[in-house]
Amino acid sequence: MAASSLTTAAALSSGELCRIAGVSRGTLRVYEREGLLGLPPRGANGYRRFPADAVQRLQAIRQLKAVGFSLREIGWLLSERDDGGLSPAQMRQLAREQVTAIDQRIAQLQVVRELAAAVAAGHTELLDDPECGFLLRFLAAGQPVAAGAAAVEA
Repeated sequence: MAASSLTTAAALSSGELCRIAGVSRGTLRVYEREGLLGLPPRGANGYRRFPADAVQRLQAIRQLKAVGFSLREIGWLLSERDDGGLSPAQMRQLAREQVTAIDQRIAQLQVVRELAAAVAAGHTELLDDPECGFLLRFLAAGQPVAAGAAAVEA
């Protein structure tokens, strides 16, 4: 059953919801425990029955996690949206935090790419660096430079 063929009146078991949304039951339980999904009503058999729109909500949660949002941030975003609006000031702050986190990931990925490209080109001696230069560069990549360290490097 494709997500697009669901009607808003359809109710899904947890297994159906997980299959359609592409998440595990464990992930579903975590998201429920974190308050990212409302408590679903239970059928006569006692099983949870999720509304069809839970598929889109789960997919949105997965996409937000994939681009770096924490469950806390996702919970806040969903709660604000559910309550009817997102505060522009809070959204700007969250966006600034995300830009910083993205810049840090890009810097770290660039370090990894440099090493991978060098090793792919045959420079495997880089892997034998006893001082772990790669690891130190990776750990430092994207981190703000302390005022004292900036003066030393200059």
